[in-house]
Amino acid sequence: MFLLLWLYMQQTYFWMKNRIVLFVAGCIALFLSSCLNSDDQEYEIPKDCQITSFSLKSDSVKGLEAVKFVIDQVNGRIFNPDSMPFGTEIEKVVCTISRASGLASIEVTQEALPDSTFFWNTEDSLDFSKPVKFVTAAYDGITKKTYIAQVNIHQVVPDSMSWELYASNVLGFPVKEQKVVTWGDQENEYYYMYAQAADASKGYSLHTSSVSNAISWTEMTLSGLPAGEVRLSQMTEYEDALFVPTTKGALYRSVNGQDWTLVDQSNNVKALLGAIAAVDNNVLQQPSFLSAIVDNNGTLDFAYLNEEMKWTIGDAVPDGFPVSGFGSLASYSTGSKQNSLTVVAGKDKNGKLLNSAWATMNGGQWILLTDEESDYFDKREGVILSAYDNKFCLIGGIDEANKARKDLYFSIDGGVTWTLSDTLTVMPDNYKARGFASVSVDKDNFMLIFGGKETNNANDLDQIWRGRINRLGFKD
Repeated sequence: MFLLLWLYMQQTYFWMKNRIVLFVAGCIALFLSSCLNSDDQEYEIPKDCQITSFSLKSDSVKGLEAVKFVIDQVNGRIFNPDSMPFGTEIEKVVCTISRASGLASIEVTQEALPDSTFFWNTEDSLDFSKPVKFVTAAYDGITKKTYIAQVNIHQVVPDSMSWELYASNVLGFPVKEQKVVTWGDQENEYYYMYAQAADASKGYSLHTSSVSNAISWTEMTLSGLPAGEVRLSQMTEYEDALFVPTTKGALYRSVNGQDWTLVDQSNNVKALLGAIAAVDNNVLQQPSFLSAIVDNNGTLDFAYLNEEMKWTIGDAVPDGFPVSGFGSLASYSTGSKQNSLTVVAGKDKNGKLLNSAWATMNGGQWILLTDEESDYFDKREGVILSAYDNKFCLIGGIDEANKARKDLYFSIDGGVTWTLSDTLTVMPDNYKARGFASVSVDKDNFMLIFGGKETNNANDLDQIWRGRINRLGFKD
């Protein structure tokens, strides 16, 4: 019995031993098979070596950490679309990037530092006072990508105003008087320039230009205006039509700017003061009107025309109110939620030069804005008056000595007070002082000045000037 038990145990031992040997042998065979077959399988090395995010920071450069950078993967450019403030100085700063999985190394060349090409460890600070070149390489050692990174900084003083002579010899013939109005909808706007030639035999002419290109002008047909009688400087747009008075008290109207017809009226129109659009803001309703001064049986009265072409007579025109040579501006008041019409400077009915400002919200009653003793600017006529940079802007005019001016004033309170701009926002040295010019501000915040006279009796300057406060051209 004992012998049989011993034989059984020996048999079991050899059987288990063989099983272990077979298992180990199988594993070795499987491993060898895997190694032998490895040449038949492909392992792809990552080749994406793009920079995927980019930022800068420095304790000495205020706001740098908040600057957003754009990575143009197509053209290999890294830049901040919103430029940093004028005068910002960037030198050595900490640069942080994110990288794609295949990026193995980065070679950097700093343009600000000669002979500065080196392999960057992503930790050393870099000098961004000039562009920096990054050359990234993938693990395969072949795939590379080049980026030029730069920090954009405004190169002009934000609050200074840059001017240029935009066009000259625009019409090519001597002009006695001109007026430019903006005509059409926002998608299809044109400048309409009405010109009275110095040669009386040529009469009036009309020239048009796209608002986007005021250099090229095309003459258009013009009919219906009486020769030598039109007060072009007082041409006013009202309710999708243009109106202009004559020296004889007549009023003409055009719905297309080319063909003009006489408006029926009971009183002679001595001056058109301007017009405002209607307001309906759910709080109050303000009707539109065309404001004028009329001769009412020998008395000069304010009057206004409504959208139904009906006249209403208002107050008598007081001494000291301009009847010619004034600047006119329609504006919206955020305080009153209404439109108002303002006239500045000019001559009163006694031929006296003024330096005052008046305003109305209904066309029938006007109030004096400036103090009677105010002397914010010298008495003058033919001022260039425009809304600009959320202010009223007044430029030049012709003074009591019949001398043109080029000084510039701003009013932040709708014409009540005026401040001379004598530092950053001034007219350039090569800009000739002038009065009686037309003015327009386009959608890109450029102010355009058309023509103008150096004296009352001079012909118009055949020029267009264009200017803009630099920060109004910065992208948000």
